[in-house]
Amino acid sequence: MDADFNDVIKQGYVMIRNRHFWTYQRCWLVLKKASSKGPCRLERFPNERAASFHSLHKVTDLTHVKNIARPPKQKRKHGLTLTFRDVTAMTLNFECETDAADWYRALYRECVQNRMKIFTLPCSCHRHRPSERFHVFLMPCRGLGTHGECILQIGLEAISLWDALRPHLKVASWPLRSLRRYGGDQTWFSFEAGRMCDTGEGFFKFQTLEGDAIYQKVHATVLLALHSGFLRRTRVQDDL
Repeated sequence: MDADFNDVIKQGYVMIRNRHFWTYQRCWLVLKKASSKGPCRLERFPNERAASFHSLHKVTDLTHVKNIARPPKQKRKHGLTLTFRDVTAMTLNFECETDAADWYRALYRECVQNRMKIFTLPCSCHRHRPSERFHVFLMPCRGLGTHGECILQIGLEAISLWDALRPHLKVASWPLRSLRRYGGDQTWFSFEAGRMCDTGEGFFKFQTLEGDAIYQKVHATVLLALHSGFLRRTRVQDDL
């Protein structure tokens, strides 16, 4: 895991078409990968200086991108279009073909290829119930000699931690039966594990913008595991 995780993939000046007036406006565009700070997204600033000071800016969530395409050269020579699942679209234009090709590759890799890799991660859950994964930042702790950006996977029998940069590398795993308590809110999720797990007993805390969703998923999974017989009724609590 990388404690100094940099979520910026690509940035530079781009022309973006206004949806209402069909005119193009020049701006500084930053492509960021999914992380504990937010989903894969485009951040739009008036200029490079504004971006360096993290001033007010517009954010476009790329989670629901349906397609990325290059328009015919006779229509728009150095452009590309992002189409979203709600049928809206964003059209970008660049100064040269090299920039257009570079942005297309970066966007396609993050919005299509990497999403498919995440979906095909090994699943530690029951074969009839898919697991869910969340981007989190593991805080320094005793049980693990590492910390940083990672992916938390909630399965039917265990919580697993995967490296964010190498998504097929498992960092740790905690069986649900080893959990003593767990909790979370909008900005964090944490749990206390017992001695029977690989990391030994300890307290593990994660920074994330999906804390509530993780808590709800863990709680629902624990209740389902109890009902299905995968988890014996122990002292697992949700009052951390």
